[in-house]
Amino acid sequence: ATVQKLAIPNPSSRTSHLFWVMGRITASSSALAARLHHVQLVIFVLVASASLSPRSVVVVDAAARTTDFIPCSDPCAGGDVNYELTASIRTMPMQAIEPGGHEPRDYVYRGRTYSTDTDHRHGFMGPTLRVKPGQSLWIKLRNNLTADEVDVDKQPDGRLGPDEVTAADYWRMLQKPGEKIKYQFYQKAVDDPSQMIVDEPNLPHNFDATNLHLHGLDVEVHMFDPVGTTDPRAAHVAVHPGECYCYRFHVPEDHPGGMYWYHPHLHGSTAVQMWGGMLGLLYVAGPLLDELASYGVTRTEEFVIFDPAFKMVDDLNGTRGHNLEVDEFLMGQTTLSKIHPFLVNGRVTPNFEVGVGEVLHFRTLVGIVENENTFIVYKEGEEDKHWDEAAIPFYVIASDGVTYPRPRKKNILVMAGGQREEILLQFDEPGRYVISQQGIQGMQFFDMWGHPHDQILATITVDGTVTTQLPNTAIEKMTFTPGFKEEDKIQAHDIVKSENIVFSMGANRNQAPFPQYYVNGRPFHPDEIRFRAHPGEAVEYVLINANHNVHPFHIHVNRFQIQEMGSELSTERYPVLKNLLEHDPDIWRDIVVVPPNGRARIWVHYKSNYTGKTVLHCHFLAHEDTGMMATIFIGDEDFVFRWQDHKELLAGITCGVLLTAIVLIALRSAREDKRPPYERVVMNEIKSKAMD
Repeated sequence: ATVQKLAIPNPSSRTSHLFWVMGRITASSSALAARLHHVQLVIFVLVASASLSPRSVVVVDAAARTTDFIPCSDPCAGGDVNYELTASIRTMPMQAIEPGGHEPRDYVYRGRTYSTDTDHRHGFMGPTLRVKPGQSLWIKLRNNLTADEVDVDKQPDGRLGPDEVTAADYWRMLQKPGEKIKYQFYQKAVDDPSQMIVDEPNLPHNFDATNLHLHGLDVEVHMFDPVGTTDPRAAHVAVHPGECYCYRFHVPEDHPGGMYWYHPHLHGSTAVQMWGGMLGLLYVAGPLLDELASYGVTRTEEFVIFDPAFKMVDDLNGTRGHNLEVDEFLMGQTTLSKIHPFLVNGRVTPNFEVGVGEVLHFRTLVGIVENENTFIVYKEGEEDKHWDEAAIPFYVIASDGVTYPRPRKKNILVMAGGQREEILLQFDEPGRYVISQQGIQGMQFFDMWGHPHDQILATITVDGTVTTQLPNTAIEKMTFTPGFKEEDKIQAHDIVKSENIVFSMGANRNQAPFPQYYVNGRPFHPDEIRFRAHPGEAVEYVLINANHNVHPFHIHVNRFQIQEMGSELSTERYPVLKNLLEHDPDIWRDIVVVPPNGRARIWVHYKSNYTGKTVLHCHFLAHEDTGMMATIFIGDEDFVFRWQDHKELLAGITCGVLLTAIVLIALRSAREDKRPPYERVVMNEIKSKAMD
């Protein structure tokens, strides 16, 4: 079905809207129009009773459709800034740690990526996009994830794995669940996978279809087609191999300058594509770098944390051309993949060199799929000590793209996928330092102590012999232009309503996917609008995590401030939980980690310039792919009439129209047959017959 908006006169009147449409329908049959006026009234009552507010009327047109899909030969270059991203299958070098090993090994990886042949800065990552506030940004997404990219002599099925997940896969995994965790299964296992209940829309699938999400940007909603759609039944943007899509955005004049990123977000394929490295950086220009330079801080490095889920493949005596691929979905989701390292900038434990006293500025992206991680700085050899005792302090100057007015001193950050942190480090003594990921085990997933494993993310060599740029101001005394002004802060009297959003998991071992992931007790369905808000409103959400499992919460194209955090778990048993619960209500974020068996209370301010259909979800992307997502509609929905959704009603109306016409004709015939015998015409007919 396709949708076309009609140009309707007098848009302030719903009655005129509907009668105009009905008038167009009945005008072609003027003979019946006079007798069908009551049918218009019936249809008006049926379709108008749902709402009294004026909205645009949308009707189905099979010949035309409003969409942002374009022929791949057409340009998509009408913005102030224009980019083309190509999703393709590439072979490239990749570092990882082999099973049971400790040292990095160089592999040859083949997978899905935005990377180009000329962009090797972070290897697997796509090109960096840059835009200024007030500019329009157009992005042409081209999907080249086709069988043509694979040498069929080396891979006879002409396709890159992993395989799509079936109910049988879940059934087999549940026969031998693997590592023992604090998680109870419900029901006795069925004897055969054909007996399982299957939630088909939430099975991982469509691994070669894709789309694009600009994470954290205050721009038009863009998960459903077309960009900015106000059609509540709009379909997910799903760009299949050989297709192209033109994304058109406008970055507001007051948009905070900072670090953002992009990644695919098609339900069912997001995690697999992200595990393969389909992500890239996006910067909105702002004053931060110039202000840092004015303080003598000129050393800026990107620090992109990535948690791929890989498997080794047989290189077939060198004929395949690679020996590393993305692992099967269920292995990645359960962190059972044998090659599952944290990479930084595409490498295992890279080293950064800096001089004594020099300030190192890290622009950090947590581009991970299914884990949390920490950022703790130690002098090498002291990483086994508690961070409160031995960690080297550092300063955070921006989070999720929004700059603080002043630096905030920290000795640990607990971060989850999607978050960004701008960090300043300074070392007064030469030597070797490490950035450590540790302490997440047990807390993240039902007392599973094996994952995510502790790992040194990177090392820093501080050289006392080199001449470097030293700051002219102590870090704690630096000030910056804030991304949001003080008056932008949400106040309690701004809140118009409070709603609960519950992330929970089901444990029915006879239902796929397993476990079941829910928002307010129901799995994702794209046509079900679960939450509503209006431009300019401030809304409170109480985010509740019903299980001993971390769930990072993300809402698209809108930021929030965290008012409260809490958990039933013990901070003595899980020390890192204490730091996770720390929050500052003045900081604007687009992701918050909802603690296990805990809650977070946030205030969201919906922008007045963008409306439409979008989503909120858990940013553990395997959770999102299998149901932990919900649609939210901002503003007024279009009134959509699709005849396919009302077949019974339309059939009844058609029968009623035909029956009414038959009755009217019959009544007219009856009246003609019962004319009084004394009428002049009748008497003349009798006289004529008598003469004959």
